[in-house]
Amino acid sequence: MPITRARIGVVVAFITHGLLYTSWTSRIPEIKADLNLSEGGLGLLLLAPPAGAIMAMPFTGALCARFGTKQVSRTLMAAYCLLLTAIGLGAGSVWTLAPALVLAGALVGAFDVAMNAQGATVEQTAKKPMMGSFHASWSLGAAAGAALGGICAQYGIPLWLQLGAFGVVLLAVAWPLTAPMIPDRQNAEGQREGRRSFRFELPLVLLGVVAFAGLLAEGAAADWTAVFLRDELDASAFVAGWGYGVFALAMFAGRMVSDVIVGRFGRGAAIAACAVVGALGMSAGMIISEAADSQAAFIVGLAFLGLGLAVIVPTLFGAAGDGPGIAVVSAIGYAGWLLGPVIIGGIAEAVTLPIAMWTIPALTLLGGIAAPLGVRALAKQREKGRQVGAGSVG
Repeated sequence: MPITRARIGVVVAFITHGLLYTSWTSRIPEIKADLNLSEGGLGLLLLAPPAGAIMAMPFTGALCARFGTKQVSRTLMAAYCLLLTAIGLGAGSVWTLAPALVLAGALVGAFDVAMNAQGATVEQTAKKPMMGSFHASWSLGAAAGAALGGICAQYGIPLWLQLGAFGVVLLAVAWPLTAPMIPDRQNAEGQREGRRSFRFELPLVLLGVVAFAGLLAEGAAADWTAVFLRDELDASAFVAGWGYGVFALAMFAGRMVSDVIVGRFGRGAAIAACAVVGALGMSAGMIISEAADSQAAFIVGLAFLGLGLAVIVPTLFGAAGDGPGIAVVSAIGYAGWLLGPVIIGGIAEAVTLPIAMWTIPALTLLGGIAAPLGVRALAKQREKGRQVGAGSVG
C-alpha cells in the first residue's frame, strides 16, 4: 500500500537522522580532551549547532511550503548525510570546529523540521497516530549511532572518516526507501495545507514550558553523559558511548508503548507518572554512582530517565492537537533541547559537573508536575470555545 511505503520512508528518515547525529556526540569527550577545553568552554562550543539550527529552521518551513515536504526532506537528507563530516574535518581547532558545528546544526535542524512535516502529512493521510513510532525510530537510530561512535572512538578511527563513511552508507540505503514519501495534502483550491496562522494560547505556552524542560533534559543527556562517564567515573570510550546508547534504547522502548500508556491513564497523568519515574530513577543512579563510583548505576539511571522522557514530547504534540498548536509547543520546547548542553556546561563551569547534572532530573520532575495543569487548562479552553461556537451557530 502507498501509505505503508510512505510510512517506511519516514521511519528510515528518522533512523538516518538519529544514527548519524549521535555517532558524533559520542566523540565529544575525545574532542574536549584534544582541544583542552573546560566544561564551560565545551558548553560555549556546543552553542554553535543551536545557532545554525535556529537560522535554518524558518527557511526550511518556507521551502516546505514552496516545494513540498517530500522533496525538501529527501534533498536535506542527502545534504545531511554528505556534509555532516565537516565536524570531523574541522575538529583540529576551535576556530575551524565552531563554523563546522554551525553548518552541522543547520543541517540537523533543517532535516528535523522537514522529516517531521512529512511525518505529519503521512499521519494525516492515514488518519491514525504515527508520530510516536516515528520518534521511536529516531531513538533506535540514536542508540545504534552512539554504539557505533563508541566503537570508532575505542579503535581510534578519525571522526571525519567515521562520519563520511556512515553518511555515504546511510544515504545509499535510505534514498530509495524514502522515494515513496507522499505529496502534501491539498485543499479545495489545490494549494498545500499547512499555511495556517500561528495561534497563541496560554495553556499551549505552559505545555511548551513542559516540552522545554523535557527536551532540555534530553539534549543535556545527549551531549554530557559521555563526558560525565569519562571524566567523573573513569569509563572507557566504549562504555561512555554506550551510556547514551542505553538512554536512547530506553527512549525507544518508552515511545513504542507511549500510546498504550496515554490511552490507559490520559495525557496529563501519563506524562506526570513517567516524569516521576525518570527523575527518581536518574537521581538514584547518580547517588549510587557517586557513593560507589559505579558506572553501571549511572547507566541504569539513564535508562530510567529515557523511559520517563520518552512519553513527554509525542504526548504534548497530541495534546496541542493541530499545526498551529504544535508550532507553539515545539518552538518553545526545541529551544530547551538546543540550550540544554550549554546550560549544563555553564553550571559545571561555575560549580562542578556532578552538581550540574542534577539539573536533568530536577527539570524532568518539574515538567511532570506542570504537564497535567497545562493539559487540563487547554482541554477546558477548547471545550469552552466549542460551546461558544455551537451557541453562535444556533
